[in-house]
Amino acid sequence: MKDKLYKMMSWPQIEAIVYGDEGNPQTILGRHYVSTYTLYQTFIPSAKTVTLAISDDKKTYPMELADEAGFYAIAIVGKDKRDYVYNVEYKDGRKATIHDPYIYDVSLNKDLANTWNKGSSTDAYNFMGAHEYEIDGVKGVLFRVWAPNAVRVSVIGEFNNWDGHTHPMIFDDNTGIFALFIPDLAAECEYMYEVCAKGDMVYSKLDPYGFSVKNGHSYLDKTELFKWSDKTYMDNRKNKSNDLFNAFEIDDDFWKDLEAGFDDKQAESIAAYAKDTGYTHVLINTRVDDFFAINGNIAKASYLKTLVNCLHSKDIQVLFRWNPSCFSPEDEGLKIFDGTYLYGHLDERQRYNQIFGYNFNYNREQVRIYLTSSANYLFDNFHADGLHVEDISTILYLDYGKNEGEWIPNIYGGNENIDAITFIKDLNVFLHKNYPGIVTSTREICMFPKVTYPVKEEGLGFDYIWDNGFAQDYLDFLRDGQTDVHKLTDNMAYAYSENYILTLAKEDVIAANDYDYDRVAEGASYFDYIAYDDSEKLKVKRATLAYITARPGKKLVYLGQDEKNISTELSNLYKKLPAFNVLDREADGFEWVYAFASGTGVIAFMRKGEIFKDNILVVCNFSKESYEEYKLGIPFEGKYKRIFCSEESRFGGNYKMSNKAIDTVDEEYDGKESTLTVGLPALSVSYFSYSPYSEEEFLKIAQRKAEKVRKELEKEAERIAKELEKDALRKAKEYNSLSKNK
Repeated sequence: MKDKLYKMMSWPQIEAIVYGDEGNPQTILGRHYVSTYTLYQTFIPSAKTVTLAISDDKKTYPMELADEAGFYAIAIVGKDKRDYVYNVEYKDGRKATIHDPYIYDVSLNKDLANTWNKGSSTDAYNFMGAHEYEIDGVKGVLFRVWAPNAVRVSVIGEFNNWDGHTHPMIFDDNTGIFALFIPDLAAECEYMYEVCAKGDMVYSKLDPYGFSVKNGHSYLDKTELFKWSDKTYMDNRKNKSNDLFNAFEIDDDFWKDLEAGFDDKQAESIAAYAKDTGYTHVLINTRVDDFFAINGNIAKASYLKTLVNCLHSKDIQVLFRWNPSCFSPEDEGLKIFDGTYLYGHLDERQRYNQIFGYNFNYNREQVRIYLTSSANYLFDNFHADGLHVEDISTILYLDYGKNEGEWIPNIYGGNENIDAITFIKDLNVFLHKNYPGIVTSTREICMFPKVTYPVKEEGLGFDYIWDNGFAQDYLDFLRDGQTDVHKLTDNMAYAYSENYILTLAKEDVIAANDYDYDRVAEGASYFDYIAYDDSEKLKVKRATLAYITARPGKKLVYLGQDEKNISTELSNLYKKLPAFNVLDREADGFEWVYAFASGTGVIAFMRKGEIFKDNILVVCNFSKESYEEYKLGIPFEGKYKRIFCSEESRFGGNYKMSNKAIDTVDEEYDGKESTLTVGLPALSVSYFSYSPYSEEEFLKIAQRKAEKVRKELEKEAERIAKELEKDALRKAKEYNSLSKNK
């Protein structure tokens, strides 16, 4: 029988299995029918003996060690279709009963294969990567990875001693996907993909679609059955308006030491703080190992979901930071994934991202699937309400950060990255269509046009863009002594060209600390490097928060840069005052009152509502000098009452506000017909409500003006009469003199 067995076997293929060169292991491993026999073959390098056990057969069959590397085989007379298992005794003395991985069909069904090949899969995370699975009543883990140019891909882990020869995956030439169902394998296992590329190059790679990372390996958690309680919120999200946007940015310092577990009270505390302070949105910064490993581990995933759930219970929308612009240059990542630049570009002039790592190739269907599915994953599994897309400047322009000869023009000879632009547009259209009520924002530093315009209007389709010019100009203003007000006024020239968010974000804090990341990680503030003492820095901080609230644009502040008392009051005013939100996107909602580079550090502007009585006068004194009486030319006469000052005692300052309204004076000043004289504490921002005069008051004012004009006319008439009298006397003298001479 042994001779017959050996004749049935394909020794070149067996050799390929043994040496790890076989990309189609299912053609040799598993159960096959040869002539009138059923041939069983398996490769278990760590096995001492292997016995075949067939269902409903009391007899077991010791398998022949056909190759001392661990290749076992046996041929049974007849075509046997019954279930079977292998009883394995390992060299270390362990014993186990295992199912054969190579008898299961793991190819994608026709519909999934078509959407994959066309690039239209948007939820590939559901069938790619590693998932607990059950086939024909047998539980295990199903692995799938895209590596069309690899010679062989294997699943490796503790379960097979990290031996790439043990579990080679089955290749589907139609999709370029390697797949394998490993029966009896449980979750909570660490794993990698061992990729054998052409040229005998072997790599160990993280799972691109892996949800978790542990000890530097991809990690399959147990299926998490998180109990969401935000159904009402999610059902109503499509009806939400994002006209008000006052965001609080937090990062993953909250998730330290979660391996030991976490207390739900942490999430509840953050949500309560955001609600009490009046924030409408929370931006969560997450440290990702790869696109689908955002949770890092199941504790972090559960915590994130708990946090989102708590925030939704407070009616607060949640955005996740997400970066589709580049991927890691680390060897275990997407770099040269299957021996080729699978996710990137072959030409190095297109390959490198000047900020970090490698550019994605957005012209490749499966890359677009990967990125879109990553975004979709956050909405489906973490109930995200939006994404903040990072660093798109690096991908919108082919020559970003590059010298001549280091980049390739597009098909029209330009520097725009058409593939990236198309991807961003398609992504925004997809997300807004499938998740009504969500928002997307971005940061772009190269003045790319129409970032927040709809795609149908040739825009990129984002809802918001961070105003980098504002953040940089304001930082320069603080560092330059807070007197060059042009740094505060010039950026209003473009304030209505996009839908901007004014930020005091983590990036701004890092820039303010001269890009000392360690210092920021230790809790450094945005205000630490300005040349003031500690008490003055607190004044500047309060004034800054008030200034950002009053300026046109949405708001975002990073953890630790706000102050509970004043931030709460400012949030309430932002929501309550129509002047701060109704005409926020329209130039008619803003007017400069005083913006001269006079060295006083004072600027003033009017925020307008749809009706005059909603107008708010904002006066900023960014100097260290207090002014008891500061005169301003005012465009609207009436009564002005200070309703807020950043230096009020309730916020930690020492200014006592008066409830008395101040009347304008009929005196022309700075080209305006009326003046207003106000007191300005040092390093402060004040808001004044506006009350137009009543008809009676306007009549009295008109009467006063008429009386004033009458008196001025009387004086002028008296002056003219005196001039005429003098002129008459002069002429009389001249005539008398002429008469005497004659």
